[in-house]
Amino acid sequence: MLVLPAIREYAEKRPDRPAFEDPVLIAGESEKMLPFWEGVYDQLRELSPQQPVKEGESILSLISPEHGFFGFRTHPVTKEKKHFHLGIELAIGERKEIKPLFNGVLEYSGFGALSGNYVLLSHPNIQTEDGYVLHTLYCHMKRPLVKFSAHQKMLREISLGTYPIVPIEREKVIGLTGSSGKTAGTDPILYLQVDFRKFEHRPIVIDVLKLFEEKTYRNKKTPQ
Repeated sequence: MLVLPAIREYAEKRPDRPAFEDPVLIAGESEKMLPFWEGVYDQLRELSPQQPVKEGESILSLISPEHGFFGFRTHPVTKEKKHFHLGIELAIGERKEIKPLFNGVLEYSGFGALSGNYVLLSHPNIQTEDGYVLHTLYCHMKRPLVKFSAHQKMLREISLGTYPIVPIEREKVIGLTGSSGKTAGTDPILYLQVDFRKFEHRPIVIDVLKLFEEKTYRNKKTPQ
């Protein structure tokens, strides 16, 4: 198990969101916080996360330089100015197999109006000293290939999401790429988000790409 240092004091609110929203938190980007997060990314890279699609091809080459990176951008669908993107978007072909970054546990698979078909995994072997657990989210799939049965869903509801535990190994295909949700009708993409979650606390979202690349990249279509 990898136990990372406490992270809560090194997180900050997602910037530029309406006051009525209950914002998620992001890894702090101030000069005071950056050295801490660089250490966290270094430790996560040592676990050798696998690319979710197109193994052997640089993950960087699959990301749109205009709007696919973590951080501020012009939203490609809504055209919202200075939208803060919480994940990365990988431009890929139709019906490509999707695999998880790490061994994990199935938390949910289903459909959302914005996210389309998606799968959420937790990674209990990656935790922080203040009780956060790493999670990975895979959105806009053609269809998910892992899910709970009707009986398992009932047990999950009764147990408040603690039973049964469905392990997902790194080599398990969890879905196929496509276009669903807010991107429906566009070229196939896979939205990937990585965050730390703790019951009844706001998630703390980190830059997925920094699990593979040390350098920080910014979207070209970012209004000043």
